[in-house]
This record gives sequence, structure tokens and C-alpha cells, in this order.
Amino acid sequence: MQRDNKFIIFLKGAGFMLFGNILGGIMTISTAPFLDQWYIPYIAILFTAFIYGSLIFTAGWKDGGKEARMLRNHRVESIPKYRWIIIGLILTAIMAIPNMIQIFCSLGFYELTGEFLFAMRFICGAFAPALYIAGLKDVPAMDYPVVYPLVLIALYLVITPTAAHIGYKFGVNEKGFKDFMYEK
Repeated sequence: MQRDNKFIIFLKGAGFMLFGNILGGIMTISTAPFLDQWYIPYIAILFTAFIYGSLIFTAGWKDGGKEARMLRNHRVESIPKYRWIIIGLILTAIMAIPNMIQIFCSLGFYELTGEFLFAMRFICGAFAPALYIAGLKDVPAMDYPVVYPLVLIALYLVITPTAAHIGYKFGVNEKGFKDFMYEK
């Protein structure tokens, strides 16, 4: 057993990130008929953010578990401390790209079609119910406030590195779910 390449670890994290956003988008689309109620979007955003954070946590946890096994078997001397914070920041930068496109659209540089907005619900699916909270579900992309994509970037900036690093720490400390649930 040897340490994975950093690019492979990044791809695993990106896969979990993509899957979490797609699941959040599916949840948003499936609950769309009920999102007109004032409280449903808040509940939906909690669940979608939890799904996204859980999958990012899982990516870090699996890598941390592998690092703990290598450390226990004396294959490595120490573990990298801030690996998943850095990977989380890179993943956040990737998630900032569609939001930057939306910012430029809001500033009037170009016009986006409805297909992009539909795809945005899957690309940024973890926080897609925020569209309903902000009251922007029927508004054209040109009329979105610039603050909306900035808030999405800030949410990804907080959740992605935090969940990944906490998952990595759980994996390194070998705090399995069994030990966590039935602590003596």
C-alpha cells in the first residue's frame, strides 16, 4: 500500500463533489412543486447542504483511513496536515467558475439562456434551494443580483474545506462509526 497521487485524491474529491451537487439538484427539482411554501426551501437547503457536506466528508474520511493504516503499518512517517483543506479550496475554486459566469451575466456582459439556469441547479445543486429563498425562481439570469452568486461561493468556501478536513481527521484518528456510536 502506498500513498495515492495528489491528482488521484483530487479526482476522488471532485467525484464526490459532483455527485453531491447532482443529488442536491435532483432533490431540488423533485421538491420544486412544494418550494413555494415559505419554510420548505429552508428545509430543502439544509438537506441538500447536508448531503453535499456528507459526501465531501466521506472523501476525506476514506483518505484519512488509508493514511492511518499506512501510519500504523509504518509505511509512512507522518501524515500531511492540511491536504484536504487545500483540496477543498481547489474544489471551491472549481465551484466558483459557474458562479463567476453568473456574476458576469448579472453585470450585463452577456445573456444566459434558460438551459444554463436549469444546468446551474445541478452544477450548484447543494445550494439550489437558495434560488427559491432569494425569490429568483422566475427571474431571468440578467436580473439576478450580484450578491446571490457571491453568497453561493461563500457557502461552498465554508462547507467544502471544512467538511473535507473534518472527514480526514476522523479517518486519521480511526474514529469509525462503530466507535463513535458506541463509545465506552
